[in-house]
Amino acid sequence: MAAHDIPDTPEIRATMEKSQAEGMTALGLSSSVVEPWEDGYRAAAAEDSTFEWWYFDCQFDDGSTLVVTFSNKPHTDPSGPLVPTVLVIRQLPDGTRRHLEPTFAPGDFTASTDTCDVRIGPNTVRGDLTTYDLHLEVEDLVADVTITRAAPSWRPGAGINFFDSARSHYLAWVVPVPYGTVTAAITEAGATTQLTGSAYHDHNWGNHLMGSFLDHWYWGRAHVGDYTIVYVRMTTKGFMGFGEINIPTFYLAKGQTLVTDDLLPLRLVTSGDVPGPGHQTYPTRMEWSWHTDRGSITMTATNPKLIESLDMAVPRHGISKLVHAGEHPMYYDFNADLELDIRLDDLTDHVVGRTLYEKMMFR
Repeated sequence: MAAHDIPDTPEIRATMEKSQAEGMTALGLSSSVVEPWEDGYRAAAAEDSTFEWWYFDCQFDDGSTLVVTFSNKPHTDPSGPLVPTVLVIRQLPDGTRRHLEPTFAPGDFTASTDTCDVRIGPNTVRGDLTTYDLHLEVEDLVADVTITRAAPSWRPGAGINFFDSARSHYLAWVVPVPYGTVTAAITEAGATTQLTGSAYHDHNWGNHLMGSFLDHWYWGRAHVGDYTIVYVRMTTKGFMGFGEINIPTFYLAKGQTLVTDDLLPLRLVTSGDVPGPGHQTYPTRMEWSWHTDRGSITMTATNPKLIESLDMAVPRHGISKLVHAGEHPMYYDFNADLELDIRLDDLTDHVVGRTLYEKMMFR
């Protein structure tokens, strides 16, 4: 059965505005402006039932990349004990790739609730929305990274989605650095490289197994010309009794100015599906469109290059293993060509570049 897009009607907008206002109150938010404490440890008062991660993605001018995620526990086990991890994915210009993910004792993890200040063993990240400093020591890789924000920090409304009628199961999100510049000194096998480039940082937390309420999602980001873009479409397995629903999220900024983060008009059409690893498929063309009285915005992603695939299967036993026998949860990460066309009443432009995006599949 095809999932339904959320209709863009005055009634739906009023309902969503009310829901977001309730979410703002629940999370202690007072305005649309992101504050430094929002990048602090949001699970501190309920860490026995909440997963949380801080994600950093650096694309360097030499063609290499560095992805770092600080996590308090696996998102596949939100009610489990603290299992702090630091995920480091380092890719060199020649395509050589290292995937490092050491785990640490709970006592090796500390995090502030006032700002982003996280320590997991010798690995640290500190930031205040404007500037972030990371220090990594993972196996033979040592890195010092500084990220400087160059687009407005953002969250979509309250930054929280509830997935049950009791509003107790949720996934929350804030994007402190939609786009920034980065400098880094990375030492590998005794050799140090000085690097510059661009970066992205977001922060997620939740209290329920995501695969229990989500079927899949597409998430992506880009910086093309003067524009920073973050785009998402989550497809539920059944949302508050209404069947499968596509939940969009959209952010477009020009320099330090927000163009729009109105999510309701965003639509996605995919085509050209091809087989991928793990018995899943992915499209070779994504057409995102956004239409309102202001005009239109279209984004077309083509020629995707699969740069990462991860088996996300959760160990199961007994009846649960039989029930989920046909599932193949997978994570795909892509780099693709992007064409952005803006036709608004106060802004017209056409730019091309590259986009990073992912497809996360839960069944």
